[in-house]
Amino acid sequence: MNIPMVDSCRRGLALLGLGAALSLSFSTPVRADGHERAGTALSWALPAGVAGYELYQGDREGALQFGKAFVVTLGATEVLKRTTGVDRPNGKDDDAFPSGHAARAFSAAAYVHRRHGIEAAWPMYLAAGYVGWTRVHADEHRWRDVLGGAALSAAATWWLVDPKQERRVTVLPLIGPHGAGVEVSARW
Repeated sequence: MNIPMVDSCRRGLALLGLGAALSLSFSTPVRADGHERAGTALSWALPAGVAGYELYQGDREGALQFGKAFVVTLGATEVLKRTTGVDRPNGKDDDAFPSGHAARAFSAAAYVHRRHGIEAAWPMYLAAGYVGWTRVHADEHRWRDVLGGAALSAAATWWLVDPKQERRVTVLPLIGPHGAGVEVSARW
């Protein structure tokens, strides 16, 4: 059973992610520094857009859960960067693992997936994947750093975010050899 409000929310979140990814990728030059700037902007725009959208929709509980997962993701990312000592491919420093840009972007995508389902999240995952690609393309990270950021954000999100329960009423007729009845259940 699909509820129009839930479908509308999923479409809205999907369009948010896809729109952000397309607008940033088409508005920047093709040069590596343009992609790097776009990836950085998108790594902050995705979480800000998700939080804003949830508040706009009146889902304060979801926005709070996203905020908690996002803060845990950022904190764990910084702890790992300071303790693992993984050199960047460009040799600039030794805080490559995990990618903070990827962790931020994938945090938004993982939240939408957990809270609203994969139908709404796939454009967000594409945008987050683009962010990861920009970090590898700019020689700031390796793919394992990007995957580490994605895994870290997914773990925090699955730990701290509850799927949004659809409000529904189900009526089930019960017919048996000795009588009939109706079972009614409601989920708020």
